[in-house]
Amino acid sequence: MILSHIIIFLILLLCALVYQRLAIKFNITDIPNHRSSHQHVTVRGGGILFPVAIIFWWMVYDFQNTWMVLGIVWISAISLLDDIYSLSSKFRMGVQFLALSMAFHDLDLFQQVDWYFLPLIYFVGLGVINSVNFMDGINGITGLYGLVFFGSLLAVNAFMPIFDRELLQYEILALCVFLLFNFRKKAIMFAGDIGSISLAYLMIYFMGKWFLYSGSWTVILMVLVYGADSFTTLAERIKNKEKVFEPHRKHLYQLLANEGKMDHVIIAIIYALIQMAINFFAFIQPQGMPDPYLALSIMLGLGFVYIVIKVIVVRKYKTA
Repeated sequence: MILSHIIIFLILLLCALVYQRLAIKFNITDIPNHRSSHQHVTVRGGGILFPVAIIFWWMVYDFQNTWMVLGIVWISAISLLDDIYSLSSKFRMGVQFLALSMAFHDLDLFQQVDWYFLPLIYFVGLGVINSVNFMDGINGITGLYGLVFFGSLLAVNAFMPIFDRELLQYEILALCVFLLFNFRKKAIMFAGDIGSISLAYLMIYFMGKWFLYSGSWTVILMVLVYGADSFTTLAERIKNKEKVFEPHRKHLYQLLANEGKMDHVIIAIIYALIQMAINFFAFIQPQGMPDPYLALSIMLGLGFVYIVIKVIVVRKYKTA
């Protein structure tokens, strides 16, 4: 088992090095602009490792969960094209809807959930995809957050064996390889839309599987840190009558990185550690699902803390 994982790690590392060369040759790079949190031209699309790891798992383990795999291939391919050519937002949203449908079909969700709940489920799914995508803006944040998510699922799987352990392990290996190139002061590669969106797709798939098994909506706490930053920022932009789909630099992590000049790596570690603490005390330590009222309290509490910190940060740098 260990030897096979070492081999997969080395294959993924080779894939990363090959992709890096190809991206440089074909100019698949991220050029800094006024919204960027980086200052150097960097290879974009390094998150291609995430769907590649899933395809490897699918081939090694007898072509299981084909609909889910087709979904990630479809959504990743379009996301990579968007990294290169900038596709229409409506087209991207349509592709995401179709890919989610493939994942839900793989989970037999349509047979287990009443039809009137489906709009809410799709809304949450699309929300998670775009939240993870919007949060992918500084070195290390996507890779570390993904590592916490899938590592937590491995821990949960020890007492609630509902996930495919090898699938989780393959994705963790892909994240570890990616972090070699991204988790540093000057990143060599960014995840790009293909990385953040494919990762979000997998998060939805696993949370959907967990939800169908447990019947508890509290699984959403697994992405609470991203959710709190995204939701509070969205509410702020709506309040200010801004166009919510336009790119911006108003997330808390962006304010800390850009105005606060805080090290990207430190911010990424803080976000990952907060989410790790939530996962541990909500799911792993009690070895079960948290009480819905407790989960709601955690959500409201973290949202309030975000708002307070953001107000303090904004005031500080406005007066600086």
